Amino acid sequence: MRQPHGPWLFRVALCSCVVLAIELSFTAGLAWSTFARSGPPQAGFGVDFSVYWSAAAVALQHGPAAVFNQDLMMSVERTVRSGKLFAGTSGPWLYPPTFLLFLLPLGIGSLNVALSAFSFVGTAAYLRSMWAIVRPVGHLALIPMAAFPGFWLALCYGQNSLLTAAAAAAALASMPTRPILAGIFIGLLGVKPQLGLVFPLVLICSRQWRCFASAAACSVLLWGVSAVALGGDLVPAWLHTASWFRQTWIEHNPELLNAMPTIYATARRAGASAPWAYWLQAAVAVAACTVTAWLWGGRARHELKAAALCCCTLLVQPYLLYYDLAWLAIPIAFLGMDLCRHSARRFEWLLLVVAWTMPLQSVAARVIPEMGHWTPAVLALLLSMIVYRCKQHTVPPAERGESRVWGRAVHT
Repeated sequence: MRQPHGPWLFRVALCSCVVLAIELSFTAGLAWSTFARSGPPQAGFGVDFSVYWSAAAVALQHGPAAVFNQDLMMSVERTVRSGKLFAGTSGPWLYPPTFLLFLLPLGIGSLNVALSAFSFVGTAAYLRSMWAIVRPVGHLALIPMAAFPGFWLALCYGQNSLLTAAAAAAALASMPTRPILAGIFIGLLGVKPQLGLVFPLVLICSRQWRCFASAAACSVLLWGVSAVALGGDLVPAWLHTASWFRQTWIEHNPELLNAMPTIYATARRAGASAPWAYWLQAAVAVAACTVTAWLWGGRARHELKAAALCCCTLLVQPYLLYYDLAWLAIPIAFLGMDLCRHSARRFEWLLLVVAWTMPLQSVAARVIPEMGHWTPAVLALLLSMIVYRCKQHTVPPAERGESRVWGRAVHT
């Protein structure tokens, strides 16, 4: 029997192959310009990874506490990133000791070797977690996820978004059948704790106590090991640096605000003061968390719950940069699965396509600030669509003998 989602999935995969070929060519050229050509680096593949490698090298040579010595860190970063397009790319270390713990082995080798290993692990983890979500539809469904612009942005910048997105996706994919394993993946989000804030809420609302206990145990173990291995004084230093960065950069740096697809940054760009922008961010966060808690406390399909959690996670962040939109792949994958399995209307597919392009729109908004970031509005629309689909109480296509593809009933 022919699957009703086959024709449109083939068309989407074909278009994604074209985009994927462009992304591969661009990334290959960027990597060659950075590492293979003679002379100093001229492009910026993995430019943000220089902060990670510098922190690992500084911690191994001068002790873990030295990563919060901004002068020392920036001098090392400027040394390893000396090309003309790398000028001014150095920055302070802003991550918790849990992330530094994982980075320490990378400081043993050279920057190029460490970046290659980091990029390979991030790519493999991302693709494997996406495959865990879309596997019931087939291999064609993995192509749009491999071509997702947010994945390539995070890869080219050398950011950890691929690792955190992979952990969240793996947790949500395994949660229905393997709650203990899902909890371990949730605990690993301690490397970037703000991205895991919504998970305890939904686990409590859905009464998934085994997963909650596993996540709590993994998180405590991760923070405990980092405290023993690196020293307990790193946590106060990290909090102090994060507070300084918020006051100095997030609240008073227009260039950084232009790179942030968040409610807070949108309000600031519109002329609101920092306190009012925080209040607006808090109001949207409360609304998003309320909707997500309602979904997880009810009988919504797991795909809808998982998509809502990731949309909520992105909406509640006041500080989020465009390469962090690698997380958008998760709700797109889960919603795509739900649209394949149940009736779908044309506007729902169209909204998924728009969400798929949001990382590119955020890059354009970074270059053309007058355009503004559309991501918060798209995330709100995705949450609204999830609620709409939850209230439909749709009968599965297999039970009624038909499915809707682009608004038309297709009988099987």
